[in-house]
Amino acid sequence: METITARVPQGLLNDLKRIESEERTERAEVIRRLLAEGIGEWKLRKALEMIRERKASMRAAAKFAGIRYLELLDRVEKEAIPLDYTLSDLRADMEALKKAK
Repeated sequence: METITARVPQGLLNDLKRIESEERTERAEVIRRLLAEGIGEWKLRKALEMIRERKASMRAAAKFAGIRYLELLDRVEKEAIPLDYTLSDLRADMEALKKAK
């Protein structure tokens, strides 16, 4: 594991202290959790952007975001992102489901 150093505004420091107190855990663990959540959210936003701009397939975007295909499909629906889903896409998805069993 690598060490990262960063300066933070007093407001963020106060928030960190409150979280570590409420979670009853050390600051480093709180920071790791929040950083992981933030990166996960960024990756999901980026994956949705990739789909919206037709720069990646659903599967590639789901892999990039580190989530399951169906989770991404659900988010795409919630965001009302139009999909160009073809018959060959359906066939590929059906094959992937067969292999997953």
